[in-house]
Order: sequence, then C-alpha cells, then structure tokens
Amino acid sequence: MNGKKKKALLRAAVILCVAAAAAAALFIVGKWEKMETPVDAADTSDDDRPEFYYAGAWYTQNTELETLLIAGIDKYSDQLAETLELGKELDANINTQQSDFLMLLILDKAQNTCTVLPLNRDTMTQINALGMAGESIGSFTGQLALAHTYGSGGIDSGYNTVQAVSDLLYGAQINHFITVTMDAVAVLNDLVGGVTVLVEDDFSNITDQLPQGQEVHLTGSLALTYVRSRRSVADQTNINRMARQKIYLEALYEKMKAEPAEEFSAKALLELSPYLVSDCSATTLAQLYQEVLDSQLTVLDTPEGEVVRGEKFMEFYPDEQKLQRLVVDLLFIPADTLVD
Repeated sequence: MNGKKKKALLRAAVILCVAAAAAAALFIVGKWEKMETPVDAADTSDDDRPEFYYAGAWYTQNTELETLLIAGIDKYSDQLAETLELGKELDANINTQQSDFLMLLILDKAQNTCTVLPLNRDTMTQINALGMAGESIGSFTGQLALAHTYGSGGIDSGYNTVQAVSDLLYGAQINHFITVTMDAVAVLNDLVGGVTVLVEDDFSNITDQLPQGQEVHLTGSLALTYVRSRRSVADQTNINRMARQKIYLEALYEKMKAEPAEEFSAKALLELSPYLVSDCSATTLAQLYQEVLDSQLTVLDTPEGEVVRGEKFMEFYPDEQKLQRLVVDLLFIPADTLVD
C-alpha cells in the first residue's frame, strides 16, 4: 500500500474514533436512554483464552490487548428506528441492514500502539443465523456484511457481527464494538461546511451532480451518494468504493481539523446521537477514545485474497496462509511463553 492510501486509512480510523467519543459523551448526557442497556465485555481469564495451532506450535490470545470493532451500516437512522420498533411489535426480526465498512482497532497499552486492520465487507466467512429469540439456529458461509442482518438491527446485530469477525480471525476475541448508520456521513459532512473532492469515477448513471474529472463541493445527501454508491459506478466492486471512501475521508479530516475543537466536538456529539449503537458503557468508550488518541497509529493493508463474482454478489476469499500469519502476529502469543 502506498503512503497516500495508508495516510487516508489512518485518517479514516481517527474519524471513526471521533464517533466513539461521541457515543461516550452521549451516554453521559443520557441521549441513549431508548437504546438497549450497554454492558462492558466480561473479563476473560487466562484459562478462557482462545488457542490457535499454527506452523507446528500452539498460540494463545494476548489478553494484554484491547480490541474494538467499528462498522458502518448501510441503512439510514430512521430505517433503523422503524426496524427496531416494528420488530418489537411483531416479536420478529425484520432487519435487512448490512455492514458496508468494517475495521478492527487493536490497542496495545504496554507498547502505546493502535493497529488498524481494515476488513472487506465481501469476505466470505461463517455467519451465525439467529432465531426469533436471538438464539443460534445454525450457521452458513456468506459475506461478512450479512452478519449484521441477523438480529434486530440493534445491539444483538452488533454482537453477531463481532462473532463473525472473531470466527474469521480464528477465534480471536473482540472486546467492544460500535456501529454507525451511513447517513451520519451527510450530517458530519455538513457540520464542517461540506467537503470538496475530485470525482474520478463515472456517476452519470446515478446523478449529474458528480461530473467525472471535476472537483465538486459535496453537501447534504450528495456526500452520501459519493461515498456509498457502488452499482453502476466503475467496476461496481467494494474495493473501488473503499478507495473512493478513503479520498473522501482524507478531505473530511482536513476540514475537521480546521474547526474550533471544543465548539465543534460539542455540536457533533449532539448531532450524531441518533446514528450510533455500542455495547460499551460511557466510561469504557471514553477510555478507548483517549487511548486511541494517545497511541501511535499503524494502518495495515486489507488482508490479501481473491475477488470473484458469485451467483448474485461479489465475493472475497482471503489467502488463508497469509491471514493466519497476520492473525498470529497481531493477536496471539506463543502458548509456551505463559507462566503457570
């Protein structure tokens, strides 16, 4: 990955961590009272550590690390609210949301580092299917994005996405998650007065407001169109869309830096409140946000693999050997290094 792309991904991580800060403050001022009661992940004793056999040796998860999964959901906040309400009335899961964007933040407090692992939404992996009462009724192989579809669309869907990512990463446990609906893009975009980008893709089949080869000042829903569109744009792959999102996030970050910090953050906290769901308490989110800000950020390449066209959708198959090596390096330590 070249320096420009790494810089954009790093900035994307910082922006999403701002959303984590928003969630923390909103817990404190009581803006999340209508959501499910957040709980912190239970402590995991050494005896419960996941173990992983790799290259002739046993590895166990490094419990000194703290992990946070951040997912951008493809629906609007009003659709989420309607889904949650109607689902409760019907006592049924009618959720159709998917994760469009996923990244795993890995905090090493001892080393004062935060490693960011982007994950392709099209990654084919094991998905847990949930019944009406939230119980597991089996599993299937599907796109990682579909894990959020099982559940109400609220905190249970977040937990199911966490489970799918854990399974993808060979059982590595994930401590916390945050999900944010995609229409938060337009809200944050307008809070900074809009964002200017060079339009490199052909959007002519979608809108005439994004002429190819020209700079466009994005405001309102046009910002969401730019970052969210995939069908009828370029090769229609998620990889192409992810590249466009990086361009946008880099420009957005520059605008955010230009805003008066205290005044802007207070306003953003209130405006973003309808778009966030997390399993964390206020204290935990505040701590995570501060730890990320205090850490040295390293953004990794998306795991390598092959993109193929499935029967209906694009599918991404990670290179298993390289993914195993990556997971061991990031999240596990040799089991024989533990002291009895």
